[in-house]
Amino acid sequence: MKSVLPSKVPFFKFSSSLTEQQRELESNPLLQRMSESRTRLKANKFRPKYHYVNPEGNLNDPNGLCFWQGNWHLFYQAYPPEDTRQHWGHAVSQDLIHWKDLPYAIYPVPENCCFSGATLVEKNRVIAMYHGTEVGNIVAISDDPLLLNWDKLTNDAVIPLNTSDRSRAYHLDKFSVYDPCIWKCRDHYYSLSGGVEATGPSGQYLAADFLFKSKNLINWEFVHSFIEDDNFTRIGDDGACPYFWPIGDQHILLFFSHMSGGQYILGSYDIDKQKFSAEKHGLFNFGAAHPSGVHAPTAAPCDDGSVIVIFNMNKGKNCDGWDQIMTIPRKLSLNSSGSLEITPAGNIQSLRDKHIQISHQLIQHNEELKIREIYSNSCELDFKLHIKDCSLFP
Repeated sequence: MKSVLPSKVPFFKFSSSLTEQQRELESNPLLQRMSESRTRLKANKFRPKYHYVNPEGNLNDPNGLCFWQGNWHLFYQAYPPEDTRQHWGHAVSQDLIHWKDLPYAIYPVPENCCFSGATLVEKNRVIAMYHGTEVGNIVAISDDPLLLNWDKLTNDAVIPLNTSDRSRAYHLDKFSVYDPCIWKCRDHYYSLSGGVEATGPSGQYLAADFLFKSKNLINWEFVHSFIEDDNFTRIGDDGACPYFWPIGDQHILLFFSHMSGGQYILGSYDIDKQKFSAEKHGLFNFGAAHPSGVHAPTAAPCDDGSVIVIFNMNKGKNCDGWDQIMTIPRKLSLNSSGSLEITPAGNIQSLRDKHIQISHQLIQHNEELKIREIYSNSCELDFKLHIKDCSLFP
């Protein structure tokens, strides 16, 4: 493995109290730089008004969504201008809609880049587990009020890459290692690492996620491939960016396929066998993942049995100085038949303004109706349509 240079991005250590952290953030040079960048980019007419987007540079997978001490925290793959290797960017919100930038959270070394991962909230700390390129899966810990300070356990990968050639993502010897999630069951921590399983000598592969367990977050043992009875995903799918959480009386596995986009599997979790049996499946994309489709998920469980998920969206056009955006948060829950329901999450109502009501508009067949009273770069439409005997409404 080649040696990795330290990040060129300025690094700051913050105090342990909320009052002191807030004071330090007021004069933080990184936040001042991010604010200036947002002001410059605001003139771009394609820049989103309320979807979260990186304050400076490009954006990729969201990571580690969690709720900690009264705030939602969103991490993401960021590309700082002075060192465009992926660092974990960081934003905080009280309502999942209005986000405030925070300084970069996790910097590369010993890894070359900080790729995707998840968080686990415990009573007195938050555990992040993510993929460090060229070394493997890494665990970092934070316990301060705004999750500004992160310490990496062992300063190395706790689950090293399992390949003789670390640049070959799909070279398998029992398991592959990338994009982990983490949870706790009984007296063990468990982690899924995204991957694929070969289907035969033809070289084709299927989506898979490999299960590991540990009692101390440092020493991890490979258990087995986690999913059973997956008759849903297709040949060529992979199980990137897995998130595994309880939902209602079942469990949900969210993941991203580089071929087919964002997906989910609903099923039963056998904690004695540590196996997940696939029972239902769905896609979060309407069409391909590229361009403009949803990409990787980040997800967190709620006390009411639902799950909050945010995706990044692949770009549909090139924009100078930025590319992808985050989706509006979605709340996932189960309906009475055990199927997945998806509704907007967070304080969506706060975005509504200048309400215009239009009633009793008649649309003739094979004609276009233009409503000239409404014009905006961003608007929400809420309407009821009586189709009578019409068979199709495009």
